[in-house]
Amino acid sequence: MTKKNSHTKLSEKIYAQGRVVIVLGVCAALAVLITYVLYNYTQVLLKERLQERLIAIVSTAAQEIEPNDILYVQSTEQLYSPQMENLVNTLSGIREANPDITYAYIMRRTDDINTFEFVADADSLLPYEEWDFNENGIVEEDEEIPLPGDPFDVSEYPTLRDEAFYHAVASNDLEEDQWSVQLSAYAPILDKNGNPLSIVGIDVTINNFKERTQAMLLPFALFIFFLIFLLTLLTLILVRFYNERVQVMREIDRQKDELLSIVSHQLATPVSSMKWYLEMMLDGDVGKLTKEQSDHVKTLQTAAASLSDLVAMILDVSRIQLGRMKVDKSDVDIGEFFNEVLTVIDAKAEQQGVEFVKKLPKKWPVANTDKRLLHMTLENLLSNAVKYTPKKGKVTLNVDIKDNKLLYTVTDTGCGIPKNEQDKIFGKLFRASNVQKVDGNGFGLYAAKGAVEALGGKIAFTSAEGKGATFVVSIPLESANKKKK
Repeated sequence: MTKKNSHTKLSEKIYAQGRVVIVLGVCAALAVLITYVLYNYTQVLLKERLQERLIAIVSTAAQEIEPNDILYVQSTEQLYSPQMENLVNTLSGIREANPDITYAYIMRRTDDINTFEFVADADSLLPYEEWDFNENGIVEEDEEIPLPGDPFDVSEYPTLRDEAFYHAVASNDLEEDQWSVQLSAYAPILDKNGNPLSIVGIDVTINNFKERTQAMLLPFALFIFFLIFLLTLLTLILVRFYNERVQVMREIDRQKDELLSIVSHQLATPVSSMKWYLEMMLDGDVGKLTKEQSDHVKTLQTAAASLSDLVAMILDVSRIQLGRMKVDKSDVDIGEFFNEVLTVIDAKAEQQGVEFVKKLPKKWPVANTDKRLLHMTLENLLSNAVKYTPKKGKVTLNVDIKDNKLLYTVTDTGCGIPKNEQDKIFGKLFRASNVQKVDGNGFGLYAAKGAVEALGGKIAFTSAEGKGATFVVSIPLESANKKKK
């Protein structure tokens, strides 16, 4: 296993573990978010139901209170009057009928919008000694029962101040004191003309509000956590299954490439032998051939050459895929190299009926590089350009030597590459959908790219379907003289 492959597998393993961590993190965050949303929604739902219940109670209570009694009671002077007793008894009855009600009271407006005054409370007639609600032996300030005419600051109770005299309403917020959590509701008491005279208010203790919320939430939360647990488990199983499948597919791909390499190696020797014997026959080494025999042998020789090229291509593709592409550098006359390749392409272009235009530099260097890899790239690009350009089309080669780099572009006026397939064009065995009728094996551009990268160069392209393509290649050249020194 090469160092590159080991590094790749390690990176993939780290990436896979990272994906698992991300999945678990997302699931945990999702569980927390859903629980938080459900908890708040449950609280709102419970509070709304409680508000509806309190509004119903306080609306009924407002109907039971006698407006004339309220008009009579103005201060502590009427504390033990029959009218005051009626009001206190009515408020006490409201509280006794609903055990959750802690306080029941009546208040009226004053000239100050932020100050109301008490008219009566359900406990207004209790003896002083019974005011010690926490039973510590001391009647503290907040335990004192409000009496008729006592002021009450409502500036911090906007619902009571702004709405209670117009319609039955419950507070939006829960109120918490040293003893309990409470929710208040108010309703206007109307006189005989339908005008608001005062309000009746009730405070309900809901110490178990959070417990009720949690009790309602618990089944949903358990279900959500169970569901997310299942989703997480399934995700992990799928990720593991996917990774195993990827490894299996990669192993199959590796074995396939190994097989291709072995097969191509085994084919190379008999194909070379066949070419050699056909050359001997054409040279007359085994006897003079008739014209008909010579034509047949030439046909066989052409087929053998094509087969030899295909075997060489498969070998190169296998080396690229397995990371075994060898770079065998030697001194290469770049001018002679191009002359050899262009001689072959000139013949192909003439046979195809394609105009082949060459723009070449006047001076060529001798460079220390791999001639076979150079040939693999240039010949593939030019052959493809000619092959996929229709008759009377044009293929242009521009070559330049600059800053110790071999730069060339191959442009054609052929069928081009569909835009949605351009990211796959350098893939092994890939052929564009608009060239399926043209003979090809899908190895050419894959091998060309592998050869360029093996030489430390770069290859890129631009294309438009129906308008042709342009391939741009840049390959660094090492000076032959510099290497010798």
